[in-house]
Amino acid sequence: MNTETKDVDAELRRDLLEPFIAATSAALGEMAGIEVIARAVHRHSASPGVGDISVAVELTSGTSRLLVLRFPERTAAAIAGRVLAGATQTVDQSLIGDCVGEVANVIAGQAKALLAGGRHRFDFSIPRVVAADQWRPPQGLDCLAIACGSELGDFEVQLLVTREDA
Repeated sequence: MNTETKDVDAELRRDLLEPFIAATSAALGEMAGIEVIARAVHRHSASPGVGDISVAVELTSGTSRLLVLRFPERTAAAIAGRVLAGATQTVDQSLIGDCVGEVANVIAGQAKALLAGGRHRFDFSIPRVVAADQWRPPQGLDCLAIACGSELGDFEVQLLVTREDA
C-alpha cells in the first residue's frame, strides 16, 4: 500500500477543498459551537486508516466521489455531546453515530451550495456511518485529506476522487 503523501496544488485546493473546509467550519460552528482549524492538506492513495468512526457520503456528478469524515471515538463523542446538549437521552453509541452522520450531511449540503454552478458541483447520498476498521474505500481513488483540529479533538475530512479529477 502506497502511503506517500503529496502536496495538493493551489488550484485544486482553492476550487475544491476550500469549500469543504468552509463547509466543515460552518457546520460545526453552527451545530456544536466550535471553531475548526484546517491544520494540513495533503494527497495520498485512499486506504483504510485513521479514526474509530467513519462517515461516508457519496457525491455524484460527472464522476463519483466520496466525502469521508474520520473521527477518534473521543472526538465523535465530544461533538455529539455538544450538539445534543440538553437532550433528555443519554448520548450512547447510537446517538453518536446519528450525530456524526448528521454532521457529514450538513457539511455535504454546505459544500454543495458553495460549489453549485461550478465544475465541482455534485449531488449527495444519505451518510453511512461505519466503524473505521470496517471501512474499505473503493479501489483506484486518490484521497485529498484535510487534517482538522478543534477544542473537542482532531479529525479528518477526506475527499476520495478519481485520479483524473484530482
